[in-house]
Amino acid sequence: MNRHIPYWCYYLHQGMLTALVMQGVVGYYRHAGLDLAQLSWLSLAMLPWVGKFLWAPWCERHALPLAGNRFLGSLVLLQFGMAALLAGIALIDPSRSTDLLVPALMLLTLLSASHGIYANGIVICSTDERSRPFANAAQVGGSYLGIPLGVFAFLAVAQHAGWQAGFLCMAALSLLLAVPVLLVRQPVPDSETRTQPRFDPSSVRALWPALALTAIYYLAMRGLMALQTVLLVDQGMSLVELGQAITLFSTAASGLGVFLGGWFARRAGASRGLLPTMVLHAALACLIALGYSRFGLTAWLVVFGLVNTAAAIGFVMLYSVLMGLVRPHQPASDYALFQSVDMAVAMAASMGTLRIAHHADYQTALTLLAVVALLCLWPASRLRHHLSHRVLPESAAPCESRLKPRHG
Repeated sequence: MNRHIPYWCYYLHQGMLTALVMQGVVGYYRHAGLDLAQLSWLSLAMLPWVGKFLWAPWCERHALPLAGNRFLGSLVLLQFGMAALLAGIALIDPSRSTDLLVPALMLLTLLSASHGIYANGIVICSTDERSRPFANAAQVGGSYLGIPLGVFAFLAVAQHAGWQAGFLCMAALSLLLAVPVLLVRQPVPDSETRTQPRFDPSSVRALWPALALTAIYYLAMRGLMALQTVLLVDQGMSLVELGQAITLFSTAASGLGVFLGGWFARRAGASRGLLPTMVLHAALACLIALGYSRFGLTAWLVVFGLVNTAAAIGFVMLYSVLMGLVRPHQPASDYALFQSVDMAVAMAASMGTLRIAHHADYQTALTLLAVVALLCLWPASRLRHHLSHRVLPESAAPCESRLKPRHG
């Protein structure tokens, strides 16, 4: 099981930075008095994740090897670069240099998105169908465990010691998470295939059912997650209390979801669980829309705990399916394409939901999300049916011809 430790570190680091940008910084500025329309622009900092599929083939072709792993050198360099940038952002005055903050955070997510390309390449090429659910659990579980670091740790340090100390803490954690990655050996040989990773329109045509399913799978849930932080702040929670709540969601609630999703994916198959999970998402969206006017702080904490559990189940299911659909000559590039679509939806849903809530109200935004969740069920059913009848023998075990991983 030692070889799985770096998986957790890769995605814990990604989860920490994503949570820092989308929740930690948002919570900091919401507590400082910024309105929802102003906060919605912070979502633009995640723009590099939308376009990562464009440079993923280049990254895959020019990866720097380290310790017998063809992706590791590039991954480690990027992680050191992110730690340095986090220390640089600490020097920005949050009250006066907001115009500089978004580009700085965008550069941070550019490095993080590129880091993710190499992390995904290592995971895909060092697992097979049997071990993939464990890797997916690390991917999702690590991402959620990173949330307390990017939200609770940042907000707690920022509240007591200021913005600068908060970002310096993030930089130190970034360096710390690189240690297991360097110590645990994970051999990934150089590709023996003659076909070099390239992006071309055929990639989209070949993968369109999976891309379409990825686009609609989390559409409503992304909107709910965008409202989570601001709704709790508007309930009167302090920065520390908000961080504690997010920590609870990302550990206990999401941990339960990762366990349930991984268990079902191994027992019945991830593909079979896609539609039931979407039904659960739609039911939660409807519950929140109907109960908005009646919920107090305790009810909101319970509801968002359920949302985070359901979201984690869905992540394990969806990405376990997607990991099996990549093509063997460019696994990291195809996977980046899936993630780009997912992040594009996350950005659009986040910005759209926050602006609707600002110009109308929370009730209108939540009702629209419930309607969207219900409308997505039918096309998702058709797309899942299409994928289940699609023959992809070459993608069943990416890189398996080059690497036969050990188990345990």
